[in-house]
Amino acid sequence: MSVRSLSTLILSAAMLTAPAAVAAQEVPVEDTAEFQVAGNTPVICTLALGTGSEDGLYNFSTADRNVYRVDQMLDAATLSTRAASFQITMDGVCNSAHRIRVESLNNGLWQLSELPPERPQGFATAVPYDLTARWTDQVLRLSADAAVRGTTERSVPIASAASGELTLRFEIAAGATNLAANAPMIAGAYSDTLTIVLEPQQ
Repeated sequence: MSVRSLSTLILSAAMLTAPAAVAAQEVPVEDTAEFQVAGNTPVICTLALGTGSEDGLYNFSTADRNVYRVDQMLDAATLSTRAASFQITMDGVCNSAHRIRVESLNNGLWQLSELPPERPQGFATAVPYDLTARWTDQVLRLSADAAVRGTTERSVPIASAASGELTLRFEIAAGATNLAANAPMIAGAYSDTLTIVLEPQQ
């Protein structure tokens, strides 16, 4: 056997034994799996009276903080309205773009009956007032002028989520009536319903 043939056999033997050497090693085996986790946060706005806040009452009283009553509506000398005001603080939060809206059901304090008697000459039949709401950096004002009985509202859009305190101030000016300043008021019970809303933008 020639040297050349021997060399060829040795080379062939090395090639045959190489796979056995690789098979003897431990080769790590890997496997993977992917999981997707998803959730959804609903769009929510909440508004509640602050538990620790005190109402700033002037010529007003309240029993349950949902009904506010003018203590002395008339000035005894003129029979026109006396000044009165209150201020409340609420805790608000909206987790998306939203708006603040205030609404007066009657556009002033009107007599309770749906069809009050015709106004006697020289007497007023409704009381105008001003409402101011402060939320984030926005100030919203509604003037219920009592010129016509009906719903009136104002709103302001807020471009982002917000949380904090919302203050609401209600004011009746001295002598304010739907006839003229300091006009006498006809006797009766007067009321209005105020609504303040934080709501998501549509």
